[in-house]
Amino acid sequence: MSKDAIVTHGGITLNLGQIKAFHIDSFSPNKRSHILKIDLKSRFEYIHNPFTEEHEKVLIEDYLEHPYADFETAEVYRNEWQEIWQDYLNEK
Repeated sequence: MSKDAIVTHGGITLNLGQIKAFHIDSFSPNKRSHILKIDLKSRFEYIHNPFTEEHEKVLIEDYLEHPYADFETAEVYRNEWQEIWQDYLNEK
């Protein structure tokens, strides 16, 4: 179980215990290379299906996207977030 650690940096507030990865899709076909994408840990939730009247287990794979002015700025923030996350992991 991950220890909660809520941190705000670069306009984003995250629970460090829920992070899976940081990345910038620099070769995106829609030219959105200035978007920092943060993948969060997958989780299961139970959703009520009104047609079957049963609860179904569903895998949730969340992520956050934050735009920056350009690729270089997004890269700087990604690197800073990685350092913050690494410090958190080292403390665990």
